Amino acid sequence: METGAPEPVERRGDATAVPAERRGDAMASSAAAASAGPEAPATAAAGPTAPAGHPGWTASLLAERPAPDLRGDLSRFGVGVGLASLYGLALGARQGGVSFAHHAAGVPAALVAVACLGVPALTIVLTLFDAPLDAPRALSATARAAAATGLVLGGLAPAAALFVVTSASHVTAALMGLLGLAVGGAIGVVFLLRDLRAALQRDGGLLRLAGHGAALLGFAGFAVALALRVWWGTLPILNGRAL
Repeated sequence: METGAPEPVERRGDATAVPAERRGDAMASSAAAASAGPEAPATAAAGPTAPAGHPGWTASLLAERPAPDLRGDLSRFGVGVGLASLYGLALGARQGGVSFAHHAAGVPAALVAVACLGVPALTIVLTLFDAPLDAPRALSATARAAAATGLVLGGLAPAAALFVVTSASHVTAALMGLLGLAVGGAIGVVFLLRDLRAALQRDGGLLRLAGHGAALLGFAGFAVALALRVWWGTLPILNGRAL
């Protein structure tokens, strides 16, 4: 048997063709990777920017709406009133009993008074300056402000209950309760004035805008005075009336 026999030509050709095919595949893979290279980081970078999901309940409650919605605005106002009543329950915890009902009704009563008396009066005054403000827009701003006030008061309710129950002095308990009411009411007025001012700045000259600003400032003072009057007359913890 001859060990040094030459290798067949066909086998040598196959052996030469296989590396050439591998080199061709490698070159094709490199070209494909080079062409897809700039797109890969973009795809990877686009991953984290996917939407995280629906907004939370609080964000939806305070979200600005492109157009007034009577049913939605009334629902939002009702939620604000309900949350404000939680703060009233916290204030009533100092005396207990029927005091729960008095305070739970008295705290949101100020929101209803401002919405039913203050906002219509402001709308009438603004018509004297030819303000581009209609009733649905005013109602939408009022509902959003009430929701903001209710959220603040509802969040402060546990702390208020702790302070009014553990305070040895009635004056201290009344001051802490009034402080929470002032914070919630101030935030609500800020929301209301900001929404109304955004609606009024769409049209009008300098003189008209000055009149709008004066009317809004007057309304802010009126709303604060009206809310304090309602709270002082309906909340036993503030006026010291025994139940």
